[in-house]
Amino acid sequence: MNFELKGNQVQKEFIKLEKVNVQNFINLIKKEFALKDIIDFRYKFIKENNFVLIPINKGYSMDIKQFLDANNIVEYKILFRNAIPEFKFKTIEDILKTRLPKSLIKFIPKSFDMIGSIAIVEFPGLDNLSQEEGTSLKTAVGKAITIVNSSIKSVYEQASQVKGEYRLRKLQFLYGVDDPETIHKENHAIFKINVKKTYFTPRLVTERNRISSLEINKNETIVDMFAGVGPFSIQIAKKKDVIIHSFDINLDAINYLKTNIKLNHVEDKVFPYNTDVKKLLIPDNKYGTLLKDQIDRVIMNLPERSLEFLDVACYLIKREGGIIHNYQFCMKPNPIRRGINQFKEKLRQYNYQIERILYAKKVKSYSPSSDLISLDVKVIPKR
Repeated sequence: MNFELKGNQVQKEFIKLEKVNVQNFINLIKKEFALKDIIDFRYKFIKENNFVLIPINKGYSMDIKQFLDANNIVEYKILFRNAIPEFKFKTIEDILKTRLPKSLIKFIPKSFDMIGSIAIVEFPGLDNLSQEEGTSLKTAVGKAITIVNSSIKSVYEQASQVKGEYRLRKLQFLYGVDDPETIHKENHAIFKINVKKTYFTPRLVTERNRISSLEINKNETIVDMFAGVGPFSIQIAKKKDVIIHSFDINLDAINYLKTNIKLNHVEDKVFPYNTDVKKLLIPDNKYGTLLKDQIDRVIMNLPERSLEFLDVACYLIKREGGIIHNYQFCMKPNPIRRGINQFKEKLRQYNYQIERILYAKKVKSYSPSSDLISLDVKVIPKR
């Protein structure tokens, strides 16, 4: 983007044309330069008597000059002027509905994730579009996101679902600055995150606030089994006088967790471990030996596989019982009932039982056939 800040003013390059030539110019530019962002629609066209000044993006003035000179199409001037921001758009559709072909409007995403200065957007259902149409749509959406949200500097397409041992997704750079590292603020905590190397979803902001706001006893010992960069652990630690042992198998996630522990000043409360929690069950595992039967509360935020680790949770929970915060993807209909039944059935295998269900609700829809559910369960050994 071609602009300089001078006081509160923004200076940009403009093409100055007679009014009668403006639409012809725009049509020619679109045809000649195809997918390139020549015109900067974030700023207004300025009218001066019989002329119009059209704002252009950085790096294209020479292309335009060569094209117009070679074809001797219209008289023009390239000049710098103070730019006037366009009106504030509320949605990306507001921006694009007059700038994309009507055939592409229905493919504009209705929502996207914002993580710090990064936006992540999905484009389902583009199979019938040509490669050129798909590329044009995605680039336009990426730019529109940065216009609607001035804090967004980088836009990525989510090109795969979350998968693999580290729960990562393939991200394709779309627009802005190709930098997957950012600082994200949430519930009075701050997190340094690399969206390509670590798993993080902003869609659990309400759930993380709920858990960290519970009546947690002073000096409780907690295990966060799949801690990632620390959103559950750190938010709890900032509010409660507790000790939290935070595990993750992804070394990058643990390194960011260590950074975030320092950023949030909870070094005396949160202790990170780069290990698979299943290894805690090995008899001579030093962490398992240290934590066995010592834990008041376990957080199990691995919804696609959490029940596979219920044996570890029971191994860690105090013999008099404790609380498990469990997350599952459950099929519709009646996903909560299914989740409770699945949890109860698995729990029996480890000689534990449910004493009381403290909380059971749908967190969000996950797919047309399943929901993400949250269970807070008080468990005790079988009598």
